[in-house]
Amino acid sequence: MKVTLVYPPSQELNLKGYPLGLAYLSASLKRKHRVFIYDYNGCKLRDSLSSFFSSIKQTKPDVVGVSFNSFNRWGAYKIIKGIKKISKDIIIVLGGVHPSTMYGQMFEYFSDYIDFIIQSDGEEPFYKLCNALESGQEYKNISGLVYKDGNDGFKANPVTEKVVDLDELAMPDYSYASGRIKESGFAYLITSRGCPVNCSFCSTSSFWGQNIRMNSPQRVGEEVDYVKSLGAKRFFFYDDTFNLGIERTIKLSEILKAKDIEYAISCRVRPVNEEMIAKLAESGCKHITWGVESLSEKMLQAIEKKITREDVKNAFDICAKYSDRMSTGAFFCVGVPGETEETIKESVDYLNKNIKSTHGPGASMLYILPGTKIYRQMTNNKEFDEKIWVSTDSVYYYTKEHNISTLNRWRKAINNSGIRLPFNYKYFWDYAAVERKEKTGALRMGLRKNFKKIARFINMLRNRY
Repeated sequence: MKVTLVYPPSQELNLKGYPLGLAYLSASLKRKHRVFIYDYNGCKLRDSLSSFFSSIKQTKPDVVGVSFNSFNRWGAYKIIKGIKKISKDIIIVLGGVHPSTMYGQMFEYFSDYIDFIIQSDGEEPFYKLCNALESGQEYKNISGLVYKDGNDGFKANPVTEKVVDLDELAMPDYSYASGRIKESGFAYLITSRGCPVNCSFCSTSSFWGQNIRMNSPQRVGEEVDYVKSLGAKRFFFYDDTFNLGIERTIKLSEILKAKDIEYAISCRVRPVNEEMIAKLAESGCKHITWGVESLSEKMLQAIEKKITREDVKNAFDICAKYSDRMSTGAFFCVGVPGETEETIKESVDYLNKNIKSTHGPGASMLYILPGTKIYRQMTNNKEFDEKIWVSTDSVYYYTKEHNISTLNRWRKAINNSGIRLPFNYKYFWDYAAVERKEKTGALRMGLRKNFKKIARFINMLRNRY
C-alpha cells in the first residue's frame, strides 16, 4: 500500500525541531509498504495545505496517517476534510496525543472524514492495520484501535500491546528531516517513553502511561551515529526525563562522550548526584533544563510533583560547579489551581535566596490540556466546555481563578528571579535558532511586525476561559 504520513502546521511558526513520531511510524511501515512523509512543523498554514493537497493528488495514497496534538489540531481538521474532498476512498488514520485522548469527540464531529484512530504507541498497530486493509483481513482486534462500529457509533479497543523493549523497534527513518539536519547541524532524538510521576497539569502519563520504557545506552549510541551521518553536530534529547536513574544516565554520558557531540537535556531534580552531573558535563552536555514548576511547598504538593525545594537547590548547587562549560535553566508553571500571590512570592523568594543558574527560570501560564488530571476534574465538574476543541483554533489558559494579566505578571516575576551565574560562552540554544532572511522593505517589515503584535493580543483575548 501507499501510505502518507503528515504532521500538520499550526498557528505558531517559531517551532523548533521536527516530529519524531513520523520517523518511528515510517520505519515500521516501510517493512512492507511505500511511505511518503510531510512535515509542516513551523510552516505557514495556507501554503502547507496547498502544497500537501497537490501532493495527495499526485501520489494518490491508499492511507493517510495524520499525527497531531492540541496545538496543531486546526491544521489537522483542514487536512482531513481536504483529503476526503479529493477522494472519499483514501483511508484516514489519526494518531498523537489529541486524537488519542479525544477520540470520542473526533468521531462525534468528524465521522465523515476519519476512518480510524490509534491510541498510544502507533508503530505496530498502524503496521497491522495497513496489512489487514491490504489483505482484506479482520482488523478489529488491533490494540488501541478506534473504529466505526455501525449506526454512527464507534468502538475503542483497549491498549493491550505496548513496545516493552524500545531497542526492538526499527531504526527511526529521518529521511524527511535530513535536509533540515544537514543545513542546521542540529538534531532531535528521544531515548525513552513515559515519566515516573503523573503531575496534575501534564498529559504525558495519559498518553504513554507510567510504565517507563527506555532504549539501552548502546542503542542510543547507534542512533546518534546514524543522525551524525546526516550532518548533525548538536542534539536535543526530547525525553520528558533524561535522568531515569543515575546508573543509566552515567552510562549514557560515557557513550555520548565517545561520540564527540554537544547536547541538551531535560531532567527531574531527583535523582541527582555529583558523579552524574560531572559525567554529563564531561560528555558534551551543554545545557540542562530542570523541571521545577514551583518552589511553593503548597503548590508542589498540589501538582503532585514529588520533589522538594531541597531537591531543587541540590541540583542547581551541583550544576553551579560546572557553569564554565554547561548552562542551566528551569521550567516553571504559574496559575495552577490554588495558586495565589503568596505562593508566587514563596517561589520568588526561594529563587532569589537559593537558586543559582546561568539562564534562570522560564515560566509559562498553565494550559488546559486533554489527558491531564486538571482537565478531567474541570470537565467532570462541568467547568470546561470541550466544544472549544472543534469550534476554535486556540488552546486555553486556566483563568478560572486569575485573569491573563495577573498570570502574565506572575510569569514575569518568576522569570526575573534567581541568582545568575557568570556565562562566557555561546548558549546552546543559540545554535538552534534559524535566521530567516527577509527580502522585504522596511515599511512592509514594520507593518508585519505590528500585525503580529495585534494578532498575539487578539489570540490572548481568545484564550480567556
